[in-house]
Amino acid sequence: MNDLRDPAEARLRELLGAWRREIDEVPVPSLVDPLRAVDVVIEAKKAGEAKKGGRVHPPPDGARTRPPGDAREGAV
Repeated sequence: MNDLRDPAEARLRELLGAWRREIDEVPVPSLVDPLRAVDVVIEAKKAGEAKKGGRVHPPPDGARTRPPGDAREGAV
């Protein structure tokens, strides 16, 4: 190899290339079955919706029907 770059840089490139080839050779097991993963996502979504129930969100302009916190008690 006739490399005009810094010898340390060339050696580092060789080492990283070898390391990458070693990693690419190792088989990686599938940690999650894709079909099961879809079921898990669907179940989580259903659980989240069940938790919310019939909650009504406040209007986006910040308008409220009652004063926040203990301010209601002072108004009486």
